[in-house]
Formats: sequence, structure tokens, C-alpha cells
Amino acid sequence: MNFTEKDQKQINEENLTTTQLLNQLETFKSGIPPINLIISATLKNGIISITEEEKEKFISYFDSEKKELKLVKFVPASGAATRMFKKVFNFLEELTSEKKPFQKILDKPKYAEVKQLLENKEKLPFHEKVLENLPTNESKPTDLLYLETLLSTEKLNFGKLPKGLIPFHKHKDSTTSPFIEHFYESAIYAETNGKARLHFTVTEEHLPKFQHAFETQKNQLEQENNCAFEVDYSFQQKSTNTIAVNLDNTPFRHTNNQLVFRPAGHGALLQNLNKVEADIIFIKNIDNVVKRKFLPEIANYKKMLAGFLLQTQHEIFQLLTELDKDGFSEELADKARKFVKNKFGFIKQFNSAEAIKNHLNKPIRICGMVKNEGAPGGGPFWIKGEDGKISLQIVESAQMDLNNPKQAEIQEKATHFNPVDLVCGIKNYKGEKFDLNEFSAPEQGFISEKSIDGKKIKALELPGLWNGAMAKWNTIFVEVPSHTFNPVKTVNDLLKPSHQR
Repeated sequence: MNFTEKDQKQINEENLTTTQLLNQLETFKSGIPPINLIISATLKNGIISITEEEKEKFISYFDSEKKELKLVKFVPASGAATRMFKKVFNFLEELTSEKKPFQKILDKPKYAEVKQLLENKEKLPFHEKVLENLPTNESKPTDLLYLETLLSTEKLNFGKLPKGLIPFHKHKDSTTSPFIEHFYESAIYAETNGKARLHFTVTEEHLPKFQHAFETQKNQLEQENNCAFEVDYSFQQKSTNTIAVNLDNTPFRHTNNQLVFRPAGHGALLQNLNKVEADIIFIKNIDNVVKRKFLPEIANYKKMLAGFLLQTQHEIFQLLTELDKDGFSEELADKARKFVKNKFGFIKQFNSAEAIKNHLNKPIRICGMVKNEGAPGGGPFWIKGEDGKISLQIVESAQMDLNNPKQAEIQEKATHFNPVDLVCGIKNYKGEKFDLNEFSAPEQGFISEKSIDGKKIKALELPGLWNGAMAKWNTIFVEVPSHTFNPVKTVNDLLKPSHQR
């Protein structure tokens, strides 16, 4: 395919090359093979259950070691709140197009969530703010004015704000966004020597809003948590964007004939994560927060995972240090084999020092897993890679061939869900930082169907940050309680107990 001079200028502005685009177009044409699921990971077969006694030991171990470590909490926070209010947007759109009475549209079963929202609006953390901005217009139902005030660009415009800055919780006479709640949480488990460090990935246009939110509350946050906060922000790099195509795999163009580029999913954040300087990184999504009364228990499970990581890391470092000092031996190979079987759940024979290093000298992630209660998203599975190797991975449904009955059956039998509750070790036994790009599986990206201006298009997403982007890490799945997972995917989730009491 030939790109015009105008195309080439646009490609350069995106920090991309024509070779990259041609490769992307070829990927759309050839497709991406689905992940080959072997079996779902379950308790005692890929997922570890921690006893209360073990939990306390891991917490104590982490607390005793953390003062010597640099900890960072990494929070993907770039998403807009559009999806959070999707049902409300759909309702208002239909109300405008159908020109039917408000109540008639509201009573439709598909708008039960909107009805629930209006019936419980007094419980919403931003209810008073809506009332303050509510216009006086007797020609419209009050409930309609309420919804319009929530989303109108002239009013609160919540649908266009980043989700991280939407009020999630009410505390006495004030409201708090999830962005601010992450500071309170990090102060409990990510603080060392009087300082807690946080890194947020945001969109460039919204950076000033996040900075303002922190600066205006900085003094209060540091006083209430008795620690200082160091905050970094980064943007998803333009060079990770991918071209949008029509359903026939030709480049999609706007009415002005310009090419369209889209962010390539959270897998693009691997470059952001790779630049973070830390010994231990906690990863948690922006919308997974709770009211502060629940924080101590939530924090204990994060500490438990971190303690588990440090212990595992310590054992790996000992093995590799011994290997450097004394060289390869059958005795050391047997130690490594037993360790891998005990920690990672599979049998691996080692016939050389190189084999041991290749297997153990990698970034490590301990992933909390909750019981599957129907939430959408990825889950833990044993998979077979293109190289024939079997490994534990977090797999999204978009990566699976659910038209294959056997694969669909494996997915249906999954017992656990990935809540994006990760603790990561990104340095080797010599204290050197890994280049995380070396441990990604580029072939684990996926193609999804989206829409632009009402037209269906195909989008190419990079391997997800906790999916293919971490495919070659050493991975351990640990069961954590379901109540540690409290995301706000829709506005009605704010009515749940973890966001109310």
C-alpha cells in the first residue's frame, strides 16, 4: 500500500513509521492466533491459598524489610468516565430521538440501571453538587434535568472527565475522588521512611486537573497520613498508537481523508512501567478503591502479597548468587527444580547453569486472584505458547477462541478472576533493573471491533499490561478475598456498601 505525502506527514507526527503501519495492516489481514488454553488455574493447580498464619508472617516480613526498599504504587488512570455513564448517555440519546414521554422510556427494562440511579440519587457522593448546578426549568421533569446536569458540557460534564477525578466517596461534608483515595491507601503499605511514592498514567490534556487536585489537598493529605507524598505522572506514548481500519482491513479515514490512530490498550503502558525506578511496584486500577474504614484490611492483603514476593525473590537471589559463586552442580539443579515445583507449580529439569538463569533471572509478579462472581475481564489459566511451553497467564476473553467448544468449556469452568492486584519485582539478583520489553510476548495482542462516528472499525491492541506484556515473567497467583476488589465500572457501583458505609 502507498501512503500519500499528507499521510506521511501525519504518520511522522504520531512518531510512527510507514514500516510499522504496514506491519499493523498485515496483522489485521492475517489475524492474531487465539491463546491456546490448556486448563483454568484453580486452587492447588496454579492458585495458592494462604492460611491466616502464613498471611501474618508475610505481612511481618514485608514490614521488616520495606524500610530498605524503594516502593512505588503504579496506577493506570488515563481512562475517561464515559463508560461509567454509558447507560445514562444511551437513555438521553433515545429520549431525544424517540420524542416519547420521559417515564415511558425510563420504564424500559434496558434502562433499569438508570431508574435505580434516579431512585437512589440522594446516596450518590456528588448528589449535592448536582443540586447546586440544577437549572430551573419547569418544562422538563426534574429527573431529566438531573441527568442532563450530570453529563452536560455546560454543567458537570462527568462523562468527559477522567474517571479518576469523579467524586466516588462522601466523607462527612466533603467528597473524594479515587485519585485522592489512592494516597490514603498508599500511605498504609507503600510508605517507606516517611514517604509514599505514586505514579499515575494520565492523558496529557487532563494532567493539569490531576496536578491541581493533588496540590490543593497536599497539605491535608500529608498531615492526615503523617507522611510525605512524591507523585509522578506519565502519558501513553504516541508511538504506541495503532492505525484504525475498516472491516475490510483498509485504513479508516475521517471525512477530511485523514488516517485515524487509536491508543493500543493498557499494554502500551509497558513503556511507562519500564521507566519507573523502584524495587517493588504495586499495580492497581484507578477505580478499585474503598472508603477509608475498609483500608486497613485491604492494605494487609497488599502487604501479604508483597511479603510473598520478597520471600520468593530472596530464595531466587540466593540460588543465583550460589550459582555464580560455586558454578553448576546436580545438587544446585535439584534445589532449583524443587523451588520451581514448590513456587511456580510445574516440574522443570535443569541441565546447565544457563538453563537455571534463563528460568529464574526474570521479573517476578505476585497476582491476587478473587473468586469469579461474573465480573467481566481476564482470568488465570494454564496456556500453551507458540513455542510449546506451558505457563500460567492472565488471559482476556478477547484473546480466546470461544467458538471452539473445548476452549469455551475451559473458560466456563474458570473459578477465579483477575482484579488487577499485582505486586512486582523488577530488579535482578545483582540489583540491576530488568528491561521489561524483553519479557513481553508481542504475539499476544488482539484485534477488537469498535466504532467511530457510528461506523464499525477494527482496532489493534498491544498485549495487555498484565496479560501478554508480562507473559515471560515469573508468575505466582494467590487467592485474595472478593471484598478486596471494589471497582466502579458503572455509576451504580457507587451504591455498593464498599462505597457507601
